[in-house]
Amino acid sequence: MNRENLTNELDDIIKSLIEKVENEINEKDKELSSKDEEIQKLKNELEYLKGVISNKNRKIFGSSSEQVDVNQLSLFNEAEKFSDLNAEEPILEEITYKRAKKNNYIGKKDNLANLERVIIEHRLEGDDLNCKDCGEPLTEIGVKSKKEIIRYIPAKLVVEEHVIYSYACESCEKETGESNIMSAPVPETIFYNSMYSNELIAHTVILKYQHAMPLYRQELYFDMMGATLSRQTLCNWTMSAAEALGPIYNHMKKGLLSRNYIHADETTLKVINDNGKDSKSKKYMWLYMSETESAPVILYDYQSTRSSSCPKNFLGDFKGFLQTDGYNGYNSVSNAIRVYCLAYSKKIFS
Repeated sequence: MNRENLTNELDDIIKSLIEKVENEINEKDKELSSKDEEIQKLKNELEYLKGVISNKNRKIFGSSSEQVDVNQLSLFNEAEKFSDLNAEEPILEEITYKRAKKNNYIGKKDNLANLERVIIEHRLEGDDLNCKDCGEPLTEIGVKSKKEIIRYIPAKLVVEEHVIYSYACESCEKETGESNIMSAPVPETIFYNSMYSNELIAHTVILKYQHAMPLYRQELYFDMMGATLSRQTLCNWTMSAAEALGPIYNHMKKGLLSRNYIHADETTLKVINDNGKDSKSKKYMWLYMSETESAPVILYDYQSTRSSSCPKNFLGDFKGFLQTDGYNGYNSVSNAIRVYCLAYSKKIFS
């Protein structure tokens, strides 16, 4: 074997070894990368579990305070007070961990079960019923497929012009000289002689208190529908509706006081004075709620103070169990049996 052949053979061997080493290095790099990802996932899962344990320990062993933080959202004003459509969305940190998947899938048909279903059939008509190749009439052979579309029907306001006809009895007029005149019944509204329907007034109240849409936004909302309804008009509706529903409120209160258990609580409320400025003194919304097992009753009672006279005047001679926090003002309901809430009981024994 001459020197040239030996050199070539050595070069091939060296190249082969280098290639083998590079392949091994690449494989190790892939393994290290995979291990790094696995380590990061385990770290994320560990941090998540630490948070879960910390929260549970805080609930079990942590101290409890009945003081409400000044930043706590008001029960009735959180959406109106803190709404900011220009606020930027926070950047979310994605944390990945493994857990058992719950089998709580709800299918599409379950989600749409409560919606009205409209069947729209699509058939060929006219010249489309003729074959494009030979021109002969086509024969229907069945349904090709079905497609479900959830359609939104925008709300609209309409003016109903009710024309009421009157009727007279000509027979009575001939016999007695007086005609018996009758008219068709007129749709009744909650406000006497009002041109606004009960549905419209109820919708305004629901938008305000259930969907947290303030009256100035409702004014714009109805304006986009073509109706000019001032904020003052909407405000009058709300107040008049509350007054008209007073008998129902009193009936519910009577039922509440007949129960054996009532839960009560109070929270501060932001109130705007007639001059448009926030009230400097605290106002309170008191909540009274029965047990939830059957036909629960939940009533709100607005008061300008947190005085012990508020629950005393509302509950009167209630003799059942009254569950509250540790506020001594509820002691004014002298005939009731005071029961502390679980959070306050934990504070006493901790």
